[in-house]
Formats: sequence, C-alpha cells, structure tokens
Amino acid sequence: MNEVKPQIVASLMPKSQRLTAHELEKATENIPYFDILELRIDAIPSCDIEMVEQMVSALKELNGSFQILVTYRTQSQGGEGDLEESAYQQLLVDLSKLTQIDFIDVEWEPEVDRSMTCQKMLAQGAMIVASYHNFNETPSLDVMKKTYFRLSQMGASHVKIAVMPQSREDVLRVLHAVSEASDALTQWVTGISMSHLGLITRTAQSAFGGCLSFGALEEAVAPGQISVRQLFDAVKLYD
Repeated sequence: MNEVKPQIVASLMPKSQRLTAHELEKATENIPYFDILELRIDAIPSCDIEMVEQMVSALKELNGSFQILVTYRTQSQGGEGDLEESAYQQLLVDLSKLTQIDFIDVEWEPEVDRSMTCQKMLAQGAMIVASYHNFNETPSLDVMKKTYFRLSQMGASHVKIAVMPQSREDVLRVLHAVSEASDALTQWVTGISMSHLGLITRTAQSAFGGCLSFGALEEAVAPGQISVRQLFDAVKLYD
C-alpha cells in the first residue's frame, strides 16, 4: 500500500470558452482548501486544445501551489462530452502535450481499447488518472476489484472508481474495495460512493486507503459532492 497524504481535489466546470472573473475568484478564494484543481472541460462549447491551454495558463497564474487535473467526462460516464471515440482519444493525446497539466483523466470502458492512447500520453510525459463511473448501481466486490486491476493496467498513477449506491451495504462495499485495492496495487486508489448516502466515502477516504477526495468550488459536478471548505474540515478529522 502506498503511504500517501490524502489530497483534496476541487472541481471547476466552466461552460464558456474562457474562465470568467467569478470562476477565477472562486478558485483563488479556495486555494487554502485544495491540493489539486480539476478542470472539467466537457461542458465547454466547441472546446479545443488552445482554449484549454489558455484556461490552464490562467489557473497557473493564481497564487497557489496546487496541481491541475484536466477531465473530459463523456456522456456514457455521466458527463456532458459528446465527442466521437477517435476525437476523444485524440483530445487526450493533445492534452498530454501541454506541460502545465499535471494529470489527465482517462475513462475506462470494458468494450473500448484505449491502451495505445495511454501509451502515447505516457510517452509525452503525462500522468494518467484512470477512472470508471457507474451511475446505475454498485457492482459486486469482486467486479470492483477486477475493475481496479484493469484500471491499473492503463499505466495510470491514480485509479478511481465512482459508483451509485442503493443501500448502506453498497457504501460499505466500496470502502471494502478501496481498502483491498490500496493494499494490492502500487497506484494511488480512490473509491467514491455517490449521492448523499455515500458521503462518508468522500470525507473518510483516507481512513480506508484512498487518496483523492473531490469537492466543489461552487456547484457540485457530481452527485453528493460537497464544497471543498466543508471537505477540508471533514478530512482533517482522519489525518
């Protein structure tokens, strides 16, 4: 198991082609409360690599030592992105050429092979957060453990699963999967049980071997996400 300090990720999801003064102000106000800023680019209309580069540069100019994770969440994984598969993979490769980006999210889907894209990204020096989302249910413990293993095969430094609970037992199963995966894998492991029912998986992530807790700068971008300030106070209890 990796002995790591849990990190708070602040999610920012702009809906225009430039970051607004308000969005930059919100990021600046909350710098003391997060370690990584996640720039969600799937809601940006006609998003291209130059726009992303400008946004990342604007964020890097803020007075903070945080890292940047760029995520393009596809519709099949609960986001707003509607790129065709080839365009999605090309976007990932193009993002990996931007040296100011610290991490790039790559989605894992059982029926799609993105291994060559990951190899190209790694060759450019990118750090990959391999992710899988299920908004319908919480799979069995065995399926989640196998999913973590498959994510680990993508060359990622971080592996992340986010699933939807229907019961308290579902939430416990996610924490169990995080605990076992963090012992078995060399990557940083994150497991989120979404919605308010799964809130403990966000606040107590580190107690079970998890490494990333996602909070909102303003509006939640995922079910059950709380503000980074609330998350910062809650996570401290488990340090």
